[in-house]
Amino acid sequence: MIRATFALLILSVVASGAPTAAELVEHLRADDTRWNAIEAMDALGRLREPPLAALERALDSEDWQQRQLAAELRWRYIYPWSWLSEDDNLPAWRLESTGTVTRRLLEVTVEGLRSDTLPYDREQHRYTPASNAADGYRALVKNADAARDLLEAGLESDDYQQKLLCALALGTGGVSESVEKTAPILIPHLRHNDIREDAKFSIFALYRFGDSVVPHLEAALPKADAQQAQAIRLLMLNLSQPPRNQA
Repeated sequence: MIRATFALLILSVVASGAPTAAELVEHLRADDTRWNAIEAMDALGRLREPPLAALERALDSEDWQQRQLAAELRWRYIYPWSWLSEDDNLPAWRLESTGTVTRRLLEVTVEGLRSDTLPYDREQHRYTPASNAADGYRALVKNADAARDLLEAGLESDDYQQKLLCALALGTGGVSESVEKTAPILIPHLRHNDIREDAKFSIFALYRFGDSVVPHLEAALPKADAQQAQAIRLLMLNLSQPPRNQA
C-alpha cells in the first residue's frame, strides 16, 4: 500500500509536469514511507538532464540517509557501470562519466565507511541498494591522493570498519606518504584471524606502498604467526624481486 502510494505520487507529479531533481532528492530522506528512496534513486537516473546540483546540495543535508544516498548516486554517475549500456531506456548521460569529484563528496564518502544500516538494516528488515562502504571504498582508492587527509583522519576512527577501510584505501591507492600511519594498522591483518579476506586485501595494499613499507615488515617478522610470516616474506620477495612472468 505504501509503495503504491509513492508510485501514485510520482504519477501525479508526472501528470502536472515531470518531477524535478529537487523533488526526487527529497525522497532520499529517512522516513516511514517504504521504497520511496529506492524509487527516487531510479527516477533520478532517468531524468533527461543529470541531477548533479540537487545531489550536491543533498550532501550537506542534516539527514544521514539523504547524504549517503546522494553520495552513492554521485559516484555511480562519475564511474558508470559497464552493464548500463544494456538498458535502452537510460538517458545518454548515464553511459559516460558525469560530474566531478568535490571535497564534500569525499567527506561524505569517508563518513559512509562506518558500519551502518546500508545496504541492509537488520533491525527494520529493510534493504536499500546502496553499498556505501564498499562502493565508497572503491571510489576513494581512485581518489586516495585527493582524500589523503580525510583518510588519515579516519585512521583514528572509533569505528573499526572505517579505520580498516581508510587504511586499505590509502595503501591500495598508493599514497606512500601515509605508510608510517597505515602500515601498523594493516600488518596485523596478515595474521590468521576470523575476519574474512582481510589478509588478502591488506597484502595488496601494503605492496602498493612500495619499498617504504619494508622496515615495517621486517620489524613485524620476529613476532609473526605462520600466516603473517609467509605473507611478509612473500611481500618482501615481490618488492625486491618483482615477478617477470605468470609462473
